[in-house]
Amino acid sequence: MSENRDGIVTVEISEDKMSAVAFIVPPDDFGKPVDVIDVKKALKAAGVVHGIVNNERIEAFVEEGKLIHVDFMAAAGTNPGFGQDATVTYTWKDTDEASRTTDDGDRIDLRELNLVKSVKKGEVIAYKVPATRGEEGINVKGEKIPGEWGMEVSVKAGANVTASEDGTRLIADMDGSPKLVNGEVSVDPVYVVNGDVDYSTGNINFSGALDIKGNIADGFVVKAEGNITIGGNVQACEVISNGDIMVKGGIITRNEGAVIAKGSISAKFIENSEVEADGNVIVDRAIISSRVRSNGMIICTSREGKIMGGDIMAYHEIRAKHLGTDKETATYLRAGYKHDVYIKMSEMEKKLDEIVLKLESIRKSLRTSGTVANDKIEDYKKMAAKLEANKSTLQNKIASLKTRIHVNPFATVKGEEFIHPGCFVYIGASKERIRKPMKFATLSADKNTGGIALSSYDEMTGKMRTRSVGTKEKKKSVLVVDDAKFMRNKLKNILENANFNVLGEAEDGKIAVQLYSKLNPDVVTMDITMPNVDGLTALKAIKKMNPKANVIMISALGQKEKVKDAIIAGAKDFIIKPFVPDKVVEIINRVAGK
Repeated sequence: MSENRDGIVTVEISEDKMSAVAFIVPPDDFGKPVDVIDVKKALKAAGVVHGIVNNERIEAFVEEGKLIHVDFMAAAGTNPGFGQDATVTYTWKDTDEASRTTDDGDRIDLRELNLVKSVKKGEVIAYKVPATRGEEGINVKGEKIPGEWGMEVSVKAGANVTASEDGTRLIADMDGSPKLVNGEVSVDPVYVVNGDVDYSTGNINFSGALDIKGNIADGFVVKAEGNITIGGNVQACEVISNGDIMVKGGIITRNEGAVIAKGSISAKFIENSEVEADGNVIVDRAIISSRVRSNGMIICTSREGKIMGGDIMAYHEIRAKHLGTDKETATYLRAGYKHDVYIKMSEMEKKLDEIVLKLESIRKSLRTSGTVANDKIEDYKKMAAKLEANKSTLQNKIASLKTRIHVNPFATVKGEEFIHPGCFVYIGASKERIRKPMKFATLSADKNTGGIALSSYDEMTGKMRTRSVGTKEKKKSVLVVDDAKFMRNKLKNILENANFNVLGEAEDGKIAVQLYSKLNPDVVTMDITMPNVDGLTALKAIKKMNPKANVIMISALGQKEKVKDAIIAGAKDFIIKPFVPDKVVEIINRVAGK
């Protein structure tokens, strides 16, 4: 009869030495089982000295290891920290230029607009704060691991720019116009065209700044990496700048061209034209029947300043003496959106609607007996499959775009004298058609109702008064779902201070679904990562219960794919932790107002 074998414990250390796994083999019938001391001795023999789990955890696995083979994580190293990323500041970028657009006479003061950026020889035009290294880590053998460096930022000296010896400052070698392209800073001289851009010059594609003394004739293309100054008019042509565009005359493309700038655009007037700027659009007299987009402000505030007809979109503010006309010309005024992502998403949503209608029509035909000839059924099924694939592709693209869309809760539409009937005003998710003239009026998002609020001058009292433009809505109700109580409390405080009614709280997805069925809130804020039932599973259950449910996902940085999956599953929007109160309120107002 053979001897009874005692229990055995062995330790395996990972290749990177950041974890140690203990393996317990149970004894034979009368052998001695492994105990906590045996595990500790095995760890010590393997050289494991850091990150060892507590005795209670070891004891639990030792107990289990009396009967069956067991393996468990016995020690884990401490990961190294991450340092701060490098940053670069470009001194010529003035973020306050929009506040200096008019003088006391309500006319555009071009001297103060600072549309054409310039630097002087010897001026420091960029400086860099280098990346730092994170705290040291330590592996299970007690060996130190260097911290991770923050991400470096590449900033290079280009043409007419010199870098300091330590590489932290860039200095201009000449007077001129600065530019930043792919991390390289350079200073360009200004190219002057002493007349019109026409057949005598041909099309122009210049790497620096342009000063065109005359007009740009029909059919020509002008492109510049720097600023473009035009002394005359812009006709049916294409003008594109990676800087600012200043037109001393008017923009009259007859909808056969476009004026596009990465910076700001200014002109005496814009008529029947397409204009797009990442900065401000500043117009002296009028914008007429045009499509104008700005990621800054659109301002038309001379004594006769008017915006009449067309489709106008600005991220911060739309402002003119008169918005619309007394003849009720249809004028679309959209404030609060970054135009690039919004327009692309709108186009995709329109295309998606068309696909859904076609798909439903085909499926209805296939369901209806005798509608489709037998020899055509397979063709219809193939068409349906193709449309379904296109639908899925578009939904994924729209979900991706929604993670990039920005809404400004402080956007305004201002008629310094009148906002006329016929104007359609969009601020965030709210929409109002103006049916009565509004005098001295400013429209903004109404945080209490989720609609649009009007601030106007009362001639009877001589005071400003504020009221809701649309019908006043009841207090919006919210169900807050998060496994962390302090996060629920923080979100609850933000919402109650913004006049929302927090109906209830849930700490996991299962409770959230139960409370939704019972409380029927206007909006649910749903954390993505939770124990028991996660946020995505709960979202799907709620959407199955009520396809129109307004669910906003709460996510941490780095959960982009989960956010995308949630939006595809029906989430209306998402909020990133840590919470920014104004952003939270703006998103919930917008979703609740849909």
